[in-house]
Amino acid sequence: MEKINLEVPDEVSQKLQPYRDKLPELVLLGLQQLKIQEALLLYSRGLASFGRAAEWAGLSETEMIRHARASGVQPRWSEEMAQEELA
Repeated sequence: MEKINLEVPDEVSQKLQPYRDKLPELVLLGLQQLKIQEALLLYSRGLASFGRAAEWAGLSETEMIRHARASGVQPRWSEEMAQEELA
C-alpha cells in the first residue's frame, strides 16, 4: 500500500475531521465525481461521444444520462434517439 501525504487548508481539515476513518472512501467518491465532471465537460464541448464519455467516467450510458441531466448538460440528440439507444 502506498502512503500519501496531503496538505489541506485548516478549514478543510476541520470539515474532514468527522470522516477521518473514512478518508479512503471519501477520496474514491471524490475521484469518481471528478471523472464524471471531466467526462461531461468533454462531451459538452464536443470532444467525446456520449458513449466514450460514459466509458471514461466508468458508468453505463443510462447512469451517465442521469448525471448529465442532473448537471444540466443537454444531449446532442433527441429524446427519441436516446430511447432507441437504450432499447
